[in-house]
Amino acid sequence: MAVTKIHPIKSTLKKAIDYICNGDKTDDEIYVTTHLCSRENAHKEFELTKKQFNSRTKTLAHHLIQSFVPEEVSFEEAHRVGIELCENILEGKYEYVLATHIDKDHIHNHIIFNSIDVEEGKVYHSYYGSYMNIRNQSDRLCKEHNLSVIDLETQREINEIKRRKFVSWHDWNESKKGSSYKSRLQFDIDRSIQKSVDWQDFLSKMESYGYEIKFGKHIAFRSNNQQRFTRAKTIGENYTEERIKVRILNKEKELGNIIDIKNNEKVRSSKGYEHWATKHNLKTAASTLIEIRDRGFNSMEELERGISRISIEKNELKREFDKLSWEQKRIKEVVKHIQICISKREHYEGYRKNPNDKIYMMMNRKDVEAYQKSYEEIDVFLKQFPHLKNTVLEGLKSKSGKNLFRKLNEHSKDLRLKQERIAKQHDSLMEEFTELRHLKNNMDDYLGKNVVEKEKDSIIERISKRKKIEANRESKRDNNIKTHSER
Repeated sequence: MAVTKIHPIKSTLKKAIDYICNGDKTDDEIYVTTHLCSRENAHKEFELTKKQFNSRTKTLAHHLIQSFVPEEVSFEEAHRVGIELCENILEGKYEYVLATHIDKDHIHNHIIFNSIDVEEGKVYHSYYGSYMNIRNQSDRLCKEHNLSVIDLETQREINEIKRRKFVSWHDWNESKKGSSYKSRLQFDIDRSIQKSVDWQDFLSKMESYGYEIKFGKHIAFRSNNQQRFTRAKTIGENYTEERIKVRILNKEKELGNIIDIKNNEKVRSSKGYEHWATKHNLKTAASTLIEIRDRGFNSMEELERGISRISIEKNELKREFDKLSWEQKRIKEVVKHIQICISKREHYEGYRKNPNDKIYMMMNRKDVEAYQKSYEEIDVFLKQFPHLKNTVLEGLKSKSGKNLFRKLNEHSKDLRLKQERIAKQHDSLMEEFTELRHLKNNMDDYLGKNVVEKEKDSIIERISKRKKIEANRESKRDNNIKTHSER
């Protein structure tokens, strides 16, 4: 298979030519061919041709790229196909530089040719019709060289599968949350809600924090160092305009945190603050206890079991999410091997009909081995995902594999939708988990349990360290006695 694309060069022509002729990519320019110009001065010769015909075109040259499927074509054959393509589409009338890049697993040709011809100074018009001519010529040459050809529709399906990024759960969450400005916006909205008496007061508070506000279907905010507005709803369901208004009206019901009176500097320096903190803690603890009861927990043990259950469910969702990511990643990887098997199938079938034909094997060894290697990779894939076995094996029997690539693409989309549903479930559980942990921490702090646990931990650590020291001393003493007895 060869894929082609073309674009105009309107500046830095010399840099473009130097790039495609890079010795690291072309084996010290062994795979570089020029026509009607020299490698070193091609950019100047292109310009001289334009001056000769007084050409006013702003396009300096055209850059054509022809890519081949991995492991399907040799360096020499790819370069030869590139030369033949130039002869067919440029008909010897245009100066060009052809370079074959061999530094990556997908070999590809770069062709830079002048925007006007050398005979009449006619401008090369690049449009849909001229591109389709390039594409048709490239496909014809691939057939002549026994290289596979895949139609545009199938190629779009393959590109769609390869285009997708499959990330870990951590990457998904980071991407969903966005950069730090979203976290900052969330923080500022939360503190503005706590300080506001109504909606207008909230908007004033946000403006005082340096935000520009845009109203519409969804309220959006932009800080001074942002280029674009951020819709508040993208932070979470709790940050839509409607939810913010509800939270402002019910902010008294939102639980605060227990203040550590023993270790708070402000408490030590102000009796008034100590009195306020004591009253605040009593009120917060009472509200926390009521909230725990309202959520259906009759004891702290039940609350802890509820938190543990949600934690287990969250972890299961994460595992399911990562499992779907892995399947999508493997589909993306196996597509290349499916392409190779389809393109090399005739060579392999010829070998299977007569495996003792040494002449046939000598002529087709590379294609047969490429098929066998790729089929082994497909077999590993099918053992990992047996539910796709029938789909893949039936698709491999077809000539083009068009339906197979479409089905794999649709399956990948389904996996993506499942991930989105899992992410929503996880977010919901995470919100509940955070709220329950907040309730538990409030009660533990009020009852002094967290302090006791910390003191227990420090005592256990001291005992553990003491035991290690004693054990080291015993070991040294035994070694000294052993050494003395040996003497």
